[in-house]
Amino acid sequence: MINCCFLVSNNRIITEYEKINIRDVLKDENCFLWIDIEDTDDRDVAVLEEFDFHELSIEDCIFPQDLPKIEDFETYCFITVHGIVKRASIDEDMKMFEINTFLGKNFVVTVHEEPSAVINAVKEKVKQNPLTLTKGMDILFHTIIDKIVDGYFPLAEQIDDQIEEIEEDVLADPTQKNMERLLHLKRVILSMRKVIIPQRTIISRLSREGNPFIHYKHLVYFRDIYDHLLRVGDMLDMYRELLTNTLEVYLSGTSTKLNAIIKVLTIIATFMMPLTLITSYYGMNMPMPEYTAGSHGLFIVWTLMIGTTIGLFVFFKHKKWM
Repeated sequence: MINCCFLVSNNRIITEYEKINIRDVLKDENCFLWIDIEDTDDRDVAVLEEFDFHELSIEDCIFPQDLPKIEDFETYCFITVHGIVKRASIDEDMKMFEINTFLGKNFVVTVHEEPSAVINAVKEKVKQNPLTLTKGMDILFHTIIDKIVDGYFPLAEQIDDQIEEIEEDVLADPTQKNMERLLHLKRVILSMRKVIIPQRTIISRLSREGNPFIHYKHLVYFRDIYDHLLRVGDMLDMYRELLTNTLEVYLSGTSTKLNAIIKVLTIIATFMMPLTLITSYYGMNMPMPEYTAGSHGLFIVWTLMIGTTIGLFVFFKHKKWM
């Protein structure tokens, strides 16, 4: 489905794809065309074929890729980038979206499977002033990439806040829930790095001279995006290290808590051992000399039990084991 179409030619604006002749547009360098395709079907594939795009590039649009990529062709450059779907809470599973872009000298074709807030925002901007396309198709492509990269920062800030909160909870009381939150954040960070690192390489290539589809004076804009990706990557590396340290604190706290419990149980067991020995001795089914006529067997048993308990308590206190 063609989500939007903008053609600017001699200050004349066309937004209906049926009125556009692709072959004529490609030949006229004074024409500037942006077509966005959502949820590709057979009709959309036919549209892509009109541009003489390579069949492998079209295939990449139909079957989403797991990683960003860039491929250079004679008449266009094919770029796949990934963004993050905005979520109400960081506890939700992270969902990525993919945008495939064909960047030519006077055209941009974007393809994505699901509705994209990034594309909608850029579309509204172009709709307000379609003549912005005359600044260059590389500027349009930069705007799309810039909004995708800007979407990384809110999630990074959420991760930062979550780490601070988890650190406080772990220090106060290391629980299983804290461990689950730690592991969830580590998965989020790994998923982000899986996309950002190769995407950084792509933007680095686009920000250097030699790409025929990006004007020299516009390279600075792509270098700015590259700097943003560097910042996000550094932030993720720092967060991953903080999570590792927090995990170590959690394990240490859990171990300390377990040792304290074992210590209490050991002390209780130590107190009970002599008492068990005494009661077992006097519980034997045979005559005891302490129970002969005139003896005080019960008094002796209780004295031994209480005396042993007090003696153990004094000994533990002296050794500072309690």
